[in-house]
Amino acid sequence: MFTRTILICSFVVAANFQNIQSSKGSSCDSLCSCEEKDGILHINCEEKDISKISQIKVPPSLPFQISLYKNEIAELHAHELESLSNAVSLHLGANNIHELEPGIFSAFGCLKKLHINSNFLVTLKEDTFRGLENLEYLQADTNFIHAIEPGAFSKLIRLKVLILNDNEIEFLPSNIFRFVPLTHLDLRGNKLQALPFVGFLEHIGRIIELLLEDNKWVCDCDILPLKNWIENMRTQSVIGEVVCDSPVHLQGNILSKVKREVLCPFHADIDLEEPSKSSGLIITPSPKVKPVPKETQIEALPTPVLVPDTCPKQCFCNNHQLAGLLIHCQDRGIQSLSDLGSPTQSPRQLLLTGNMIQRLIKSDFVAFGSLELLNLDNNHIEYIQDEAFLKLGNLQKLNLNGNKLERLTPGMFAGLRSLEYLYLEFNMIKDIVSGTFNNLPKLRHLSLKINLLQSLPPLIFHNVPLNRLDLRKNLFMHVPVGNVMDQLDFLEQIYLEDNPWDCSCDLVGLKQWVEKLRQNTVEGDILCHTPRKIAKKDLRSLRNELLCPGLVPFNALPTQAPTATTSSLFGSFTDSVPLSVLILGLLIVFLMIVFCAAGLVVLVLHRHRRSKKKQTDDPQREPSPIHLQYSMYGQKTTHHMTQRPGVNMYDEHAMSPVIQVCRSPSYCNNLKDQDLNDIHDSKYVCRSILEKENDSPLTGSNMKFRAVSDHSSEFVTLEDANSLYRNLLERERELQQLSITEYLRKNINQLQSNVDVHCPGSHEELKLMQTIMYTRPRKVMVEQTKKEYLELKANLHTEPDYLEVLEQQTALN
Repeated sequence: MFTRTILICSFVVAANFQNIQSSKGSSCDSLCSCEEKDGILHINCEEKDISKISQIKVPPSLPFQISLYKNEIAELHAHELESLSNAVSLHLGANNIHELEPGIFSAFGCLKKLHINSNFLVTLKEDTFRGLENLEYLQADTNFIHAIEPGAFSKLIRLKVLILNDNEIEFLPSNIFRFVPLTHLDLRGNKLQALPFVGFLEHIGRIIELLLEDNKWVCDCDILPLKNWIENMRTQSVIGEVVCDSPVHLQGNILSKVKREVLCPFHADIDLEEPSKSSGLIITPSPKVKPVPKETQIEALPTPVLVPDTCPKQCFCNNHQLAGLLIHCQDRGIQSLSDLGSPTQSPRQLLLTGNMIQRLIKSDFVAFGSLELLNLDNNHIEYIQDEAFLKLGNLQKLNLNGNKLERLTPGMFAGLRSLEYLYLEFNMIKDIVSGTFNNLPKLRHLSLKINLLQSLPPLIFHNVPLNRLDLRKNLFMHVPVGNVMDQLDFLEQIYLEDNPWDCSCDLVGLKQWVEKLRQNTVEGDILCHTPRKIAKKDLRSLRNELLCPGLVPFNALPTQAPTATTSSLFGSFTDSVPLSVLILGLLIVFLMIVFCAAGLVVLVLHRHRRSKKKQTDDPQREPSPIHLQYSMYGQKTTHHMTQRPGVNMYDEHAMSPVIQVCRSPSYCNNLKDQDLNDIHDSKYVCRSILEKENDSPLTGSNMKFRAVSDHSSEFVTLEDANSLYRNLLERERELQQLSITEYLRKNINQLQSNVDVHCPGSHEELKLMQTIMYTRPRKVMVEQTKKEYLELKANLHTEPDYLEVLEQQTALN
């Protein structure tokens, strides 16, 4: 059983293979080329000068894809297309098809892709696509479609992609996409003014991509539904920018950036046609959307009719109610426009492709003032006289592809004030004079593809609102940016591929300009041609240092030799370390430097404040006689003295200073009344000196050695040696802590009473104390440094000069 199944399958495969081989032999030997892929036969009949479908023989029972692109087919008939009923893809683009009869594709039940672009279609009628239930892709761009009848797409229940860009569509009927599951819709380059929610936007809620650029949008109250719908769909769909064409004060503004109050000051009183109100599918077209006339809703739009009286003999003419007069003179051997004569009715479209015209002069277009489209492709035009198009003020599209033009000058296009599309492909253009396109204030699309251009002159695009620029397949090695590319302020698409780009220093400016453009503005790759090491690499993927190794980002001296080495080292470093990590590291280093500097400042301020505080806290000491007298009676301060065994403190205090003074030779010489031998009698000398000192209110016994009961606690008696020692220690400590002025001010009352009682003749010393207390000090004590403190400490351990002490005592007394 299993063997029988294998044999049957093998037989079926062999039979299909034989059918394919026989089909290929019958249809592809002479006219077309065929190739079988995945069980589908691909038939290529492009540019074979085919004028009728009957010239093609295709297999009757196999699915196939056929391309009839760029042929001479002008008419299609249903009985001729029946032989192509097994097609899954049919390409009829770039032919001369003017009309599609209703039901012409009714036999194409398996068709999934249909291309009818770049023809001369004016109307899409209601039953044009009847029978295409499986159609998923329909391309009808670059025609002259003015009107679409309401039921034109109603039978396309599986249509997902619809391309209608670059036509003349002014409105779309309500509910036109009611049963169409569109995901991609291209409406660019038409004449739409508004799109209502009810009857249109509500039916394309599953759209993924909607392209709306280059239309005649009127930004007023009627466009608010479109604005609201776009804002709600931004998160799930790609929607092209809607740029206002009118009113004048909003011209050029993007709809999404214009506030509702500016669009419609009274929008609060207007029903914006919420989605919830549209369930009934009530048709309420916007005033800006032209409704289809009533008679056209019942009957089909009028068919183009032949007008023999106004049509040149060599041409075929159609006079359409909406599109106007169309004169078609393709491949008629016309050598000059004078051969056409003077038409009685000025046409709106004139097609002169494939003729032998060599020159265009001023008188050629005098009778064609209403032209909107002029197609002169594939002639032999090598000369255009200045102001040849001066009378064509309404011309919107001019095709000059496939001619022999070598140089473009400003006078060639004078008078074309309404021109929007200019095609100059497949010429031999080597030079363009500056200002050539400055007389075209509405030019949006310029194609210079496949020419011999090497450079562009300055100010070539000055005041030209170009949206699309095609420079493919020229000889550009460099393109200047200043005064050339940087003047393309409205650019949306640019093509720069297939040029021999020299990726060197001269191309850095172009690279930087390209990087500043919006995403997807540059179509295709910009591949380097030279130098060899970076050939076939995209310019945008290369670093500036690689394009120009000597490039310095800042203005540096040209004599700096290490520039290239430094830049190469920096480049290698940035290659090994990611830029984000490098920036983060530099930021951390910078913060560390800032914090360290702040810490140093705080430390300096803190030390300065400490020095000021120390200087303020330490009391200033004033040298005074009282302090000097108090500290002169001893070799050391009292708290440094040590008692010798067997001697009390009173005896040591009374004996030590006097004996040292008496032994001083300088003092003994002044004692003239006494014998030098009596100097050794210390008792007598000590007694006389002590008596003098005791009479003083400052150092006398009446001052410091009074009984506790008679005086205040500030003065103690000599009855107890220990109490005397404590008294001296306390007085010395207090005098060290307080200045002499503060001390006297504190004890002046006790001193005055004691002087009056015990020392009535010592008022002079009292006056001295008052003078010390109430006069302003003349010296300011400076804080001692550590060195000065050590010197003072060393001096205290030396023997004092008691002669000087006694002289000061004598002066005071």
